Amino acid sequence: MTRTSRAHRRSLLVSAAAVTATAIALSAAVMSGSGGPAPGERPPPLRPIGASSNTADDRLLHDAEQRLLRDCMGRHGFTYRPFHLADESESTLFPYVVDDAAWAREHGYGSELGRRQAALAKSDPNRAYFSALPAHRKSAALVAANGPSPTGLTVRLPGGGTLRRSDRGCVAEAQHRLYGDLGAWFRSSTRVNTLEQILRSRVVADAAYTKDLGVWQRCMGRAGHAFPTPAAARATALAPAHPLPHDREIGLALTEVRCAGQSGLSATARRLDSHHGRLLAEEYRADVETWDRLRAAALPRARRILDAGPQA
Repeated sequence: MTRTSRAHRRSLLVSAAAVTATAIALSAAVMSGSGGPAPGERPPPLRPIGASSNTADDRLLHDAEQRLLRDCMGRHGFTYRPFHLADESESTLFPYVVDDAAWAREHGYGSELGRRQAALAKSDPNRAYFSALPAHRKSAALVAANGPSPTGLTVRLPGGGTLRRSDRGCVAEAQHRLYGDLGAWFRSSTRVNTLEQILRSRVVADAAYTKDLGVWQRCMGRAGHAFPTPAAARATALAPAHPLPHDREIGLALTEVRCAGQSGLSATARRLDSHHGRLLAEEYRADVETWDRLRAAALPRARRILDAGPQA
């Protein structure tokens, strides 16, 4: 199976609404490092897969890449306005079950946050700029941003399949300048991003999770909510066609929080996330080590890029 990149992702995204309706979306990840531990030396511990993706370092790297993209698009005669890394959504804050009562009391399942993000995307000046371009300029902008075709960079994904992307265009140029080895960055970042999806599936398939999930279901049922999974409850609350009224959304989310604690599902999910995250990091150690190495080397470059002048 071959898949081409689409705009999206935690991490470092190049907005499709920004200069390109289909700009390439990348994540922060890494590939094989140079050299291993000496014979008999214990390899250093790795950050588990699934760790937070909206840290100060993530924001610094994102902003520097956006600055480089803006400058590159400007040299090609196009306007691009950098955007800031968005706050994490409820699906990344609570990938298994909502378990924060204060957050749920204020946001429910995050419907108003989603509407706010949608409004920001709709009012994105890059979207308006791109839409106003004549057809031939739109095509030229896409080529300038993404390269002439999705070829030049290829990675095989841990779960199967292949992802291809151009090694030309402003996206590629920005990441080459920031991370140095574009091919290693693309391969490792894509693979580590995929591992986060694999992590979620391993956690929910674990027998300890399914055991506590049954207790959670019974707790929710006693409160009048028959949902097979927390994801099903969230989907019902946030259904695009018929979302729950905000007070009912909050009520459902608070019930989920209570049942997450009483059933032990919250604690079990956190424990399993850490456990399987460590296992995946060891299984794909080369990818994770390269990701860490390239990110660490990119941080001083990012500071120099952002110190070069005010961002537009």
